[in-house]
Amino acid sequence: MDQQPIWYVDGHWVHPQEACIPLTDVAVLRGYSVFESLRTYDRRPFRLDDHLDRLYRSAELIDLMVPYTRQEIRAVLEETIRRNAFRHASLRILVTGGGSEDGVLPSGKPLLAVMITPLPERDLEAFQRGLRVITCRLRREAPEAKTTNYIAAVRALKEAARHGAADALFVDEQGYVLEGTRSNFFVFRGDTLITPREGMLPGVTRTVVLELARDRFPIEERPIALAELASVDEAFLTASSKEIMPVVQIDELIVGTGQAGPRTWELEQRFIALVEQGRF
Repeated sequence: MDQQPIWYVDGHWVHPQEACIPLTDVAVLRGYSVFESLRTYDRRPFRLDDHLDRLYRSAELIDLMVPYTRQEIRAVLEETIRRNAFRHASLRILVTGGGSEDGVLPSGKPLLAVMITPLPERDLEAFQRGLRVITCRLRREAPEAKTTNYIAAVRALKEAARHGAADALFVDEQGYVLEGTRSNFFVFRGDTLITPREGMLPGVTRTVVLELARDRFPIEERPIALAELASVDEAFLTASSKEIMPVVQIDELIVGTGQAGPRTWELEQRFIALVEQGRF
């Protein structure tokens, strides 16, 4: 099997350096498109139905009509996995806005692309080290839709890099922490697990973590004030590629003991068990 990734772009199977979409597509000209990021474990897609649900929901939120059925997208995704040799992989489903005659309003059919890249084995040493993040006052456009407009995320990640941090947390005008640039945000105060419910992209891994926590910890889905972070015991991010990743420092604030906390570790072990048992 070809060891170089093989992607699907508008009916064609190509290597990444051969992949292209028209410059007249409003995805290129205006950032008008939706996408989904998911992953595989042992060549099986994780929570695919949930990701497809969110893809169509994102398209509806920005008034983008998807001319592909769930079955068509699923078939392309499964064929992408079959054509590539990666045991664990990240998959991106992209639906563009389509070509445009005036450079603004789409007039052509949206294009479908599926990209795949390999993922390494789980790194529990990185989990133990945790992440240092910063806060920023930027916010994504249409935050509840997963679009390719990542201007805020790119700017935030550049700022994080300038401070030697791995990621950034978006904070709104009222001083509430919303989410990471590509992840959802959780904290523990004592045994209570707290995560925002609104103003952010509801992640698939976020949903799984809430399911895993429900019979073990009290859960509050509510705003998290920036000032509240000084009193939390643990914090972590969730995302398809990250799974669960502890946050040990936020700006100059050391979270808890400055190491991955025991409750976060317990959730990670529950997540690992779910994956190893194939319950997805």
